[in-house]
Amino acid sequence: IDFGTANTVAARWNEIAGRGEPVPLDGIDLVRDAGTGVSQRVIPSLIAYSHEGGRRWLGAQVATRPELLADPGVSVFQATKSNVTGRAIDIARAVGGRRITGRDAATQFLGDVMAMAVLAVGSDDLEIVATAPVETFDTYRDWLVRDVAGGVGTARLRVVDEATAAAVGYSARMSPGDVFCVFDFGAGTLDITVVRVEEPGAGRAGAGVRVISKGGLDLGGNHIDALLAERAATAAGLPHGDAVSYNRVFRRLLASAEAAKIALARADRAVISAADPVTGARYRCEVTRGEFEGLLRERDILGRAGRGLRKALDGAAARGYPADVIAGVFLVGGSCLIPAVQDLLRLQFNPALVHLDRPLEAVAAGAAAIAGGQELHDHIQHDYEIRHVGAGGAYEFEPLVQAGTGYPTAEPVTTLTLKAIHHGQRRLGINVYERAHDTYRDDSADLEIIYDAGGGARTVPVTPQQRQERARRWLNEDSPTFLEADPPAAAGADRFRLEFRIDGQKRL
Repeated sequence: IDFGTANTVAARWNEIAGRGEPVPLDGIDLVRDAGTGVSQRVIPSLIAYSHEGGRRWLGAQVATRPELLADPGVSVFQATKSNVTGRAIDIARAVGGRRITGRDAATQFLGDVMAMAVLAVGSDDLEIVATAPVETFDTYRDWLVRDVAGGVGTARLRVVDEATAAAVGYSARMSPGDVFCVFDFGAGTLDITVVRVEEPGAGRAGAGVRVISKGGLDLGGNHIDALLAERAATAAGLPHGDAVSYNRVFRRLLASAEAAKIALARADRAVISAADPVTGARYRCEVTRGEFEGLLRERDILGRAGRGLRKALDGAAARGYPADVIAGVFLVGGSCLIPAVQDLLRLQFNPALVHLDRPLEAVAAGAAAIAGGQELHDHIQHDYEIRHVGAGGAYEFEPLVQAGTGYPTAEPVTTLTLKAIHHGQRRLGINVYERAHDTYRDDSADLEIIYDAGGGARTVPVTPQQRQERARRWLNEDSPTFLEADPPAAAGADRFRLEFRIDGQKRL
């Protein structure tokens, strides 16, 4: 299962065909045109709640009924994936007598989809492989295990990162020793991964994938939609005076901007329009493909994507895999359907190496392949640190696990000795932080979309302080002290030796 910002896909492993294939979930999924390849089956990542009676709608039930967005008795939640990890502002919305956050809606949506997929597959021996974003893997995995997976019965749950799953989703095309690149440009983020297909080894059914280099940006299709909607709001004269009415209309402009972006993949022009459901005022703006591509250049969308790609390729070259040995480039995510993005890849690589036949399905298909026996060889993408008070009284951070460490680990990656601070101390522990590795992730997003309590939307700038805070995450904030000293410890005396390992689920 691949829970995406815009689309979600559930796939199963087809042993006879040797590939992952989408699971039909009639009523909540639909078939979308994915450019030059075959049409692909997806579940729009949308959930709507009735203010009365507790009814809710999922996926295509929402996407095919635009009147739900205009119904004051219905609240529609979208792009909730960013709310799961706390990276985006999550304002609770009043839904009848309840208050529902984006994280609540994401949990309900994915739990419902997962339960329906389990019923559709109907196996007594089932493994669910769910995918998680690379940049927030730990937090996202914990959410999947604790909050989402309660309705899957006896099924086993495994979590892998999205970029590597996407690579496996195309693996039928490759042979051991091949090096290839996955360019995953979805609605929320851009992740670029260079991987190598490994030889089949002892105890493995088939060749696995080893990650060589990764790069990423907090940049996606929602960001592009926001820029288009801002342009339309200015061109159409949407007044800023009343914030509530502005947000109300801007939310609708966002939906129209997304449709225009999709239309401009094939058409020369498209219209962005929205009406204020309260006043009836209409706002309309026409945009040509040339103007759209100009906006992508002007706001450095293409430039940032190109630099992210270059960083990932440079990382692979530094490990002995230059760009000219890459045997294939596989495009994943809806934003790869933008012609200017495809041109960016075809300028960097031989066009014959660039493939776009499974952009929406590849991550879920790869997850299904992993469930079917395809092995993975990955490494830790972040630095993990412990926080302590230094000699000067300020907080300092020291490495615990370094980015690039392979897992699972047979031997301890770090050994620490803990001492008591005061005599008679009974509870000891450490503060563990995850820090996005500077060589991997670009957190320089300049804006994000937030939804207000009434369901309206607006864009807000991301401050340098917010970017800094998001670069380091306290993982065990709820349980920083976890060791019980019995008998009590003496001040300054060695009391506990801690050995740290990483298991096959990338858990410390």
